[in-house]
Amino acid sequence: MIRDLPQIRHDHRLDRLRASMQNLAVDSFLTSDHISLRWLSGFTGSAGRLLVSDSTTYLLTDGRYAEQAEKQVQGTGIEIVIGGPSEQMALIDRQVDGLQKLALEADRVSWLEAEELRESLRPDVVSTPGIISDLRRIKEPAEVARIEAAASIADRALKHLQPDLANKPTEIEFARALDYAMLNAGAEGLSFDTICASGPNGALPHAKPSDRVISPGDLVILDFGALVDGYHSDMTRTFTIGDADEQSWVMLKGVTDAQELGYQSLQPGVVASEVDAVCRSHLAELGLAEYFVHGTGHGVGLEIHEAPWINSRSATTLQEGQVVTVEPGVYRPGLGGVRVEDTVLIAASGPRRLTSAPKDPIV
Repeated sequence: MIRDLPQIRHDHRLDRLRASMQNLAVDSFLTSDHISLRWLSGFTGSAGRLLVSDSTTYLLTDGRYAEQAEKQVQGTGIEIVIGGPSEQMALIDRQVDGLQKLALEADRVSWLEAEELRESLRPDVVSTPGIISDLRRIKEPAEVARIEAAASIADRALKHLQPDLANKPTEIEFARALDYAMLNAGAEGLSFDTICASGPNGALPHAKPSDRVISPGDLVILDFGALVDGYHSDMTRTFTIGDADEQSWVMLKGVTDAQELGYQSLQPGVVASEVDAVCRSHLAELGLAEYFVHGTGHGVGLEIHEAPWINSRSATTLQEGQVVTVEPGVYRPGLGGVRVEDTVLIAASGPRRLTSAPKDPIV
């Protein structure tokens, strides 16, 4: 089961948000995005808004969440307001009256909500894309502990079930067994729909498990993750059922080596596109680069896919404390695919894998 996890503090996150607001010359901020709400306040209800100004913070939600909100934001200094949409809008109107600019997360608010706020409020409603996503890029130790706990659950589930791949299950049967093993080990949920893709189905990077029987000679891609206290893990392993043909071995070794090279390049100060180039260049030497059809990685945290992005176009400089994936892959129509992925913490002393399942491909 999950070990004791360190407490997450939210008050300093509001201080960081206010510093960003000052840099952007906005004097109030409003979000209804559930990820931003959770990160800033600890509130996990499905309906709520957080209004932040220079000196006050209000959590606005309805009566269904009154008790939950009081418990989850205790000690943060956030004032809770319970009411329906009209009461919430009246409170927002009063609090921003006399202010100049109300900031919204442009990448997380609907057009309808933005237009309603523009029509109802006196301050200018302005776009601040990424204002919370950027703050979330560097993970606190308590966040890393949760991601690592989720990764450990996935590791244990795979270790328990991996031999069963040789017993000719269908893709759906094995995926469901893997899901159950993670939940039974203490995961509060799944990071995403588990991928189990065998034989030619592995040529689809996001294949859905089918009723295809996993058979000797198949390559099998397993991509899965667990959820712990809202935080995700992400791991991919590729196996061969018994011995594989020469083409499959070239793919397996090429991708595994490319993944190791990408992992070793995850250093503070490295531009993300350089990590992608390291993986892609190695596959190019083997004539496999044309079959690598996606980016090399992404951030992991309260979302399974979040900043920073590791691809050929990313100019982001990687920083200590970021948690990212490295997941090169090759996908050959008619033959199958190989992907190998770890969730990794970028540290001053060098990268550290949070997913630790072995990469020996033979079952």
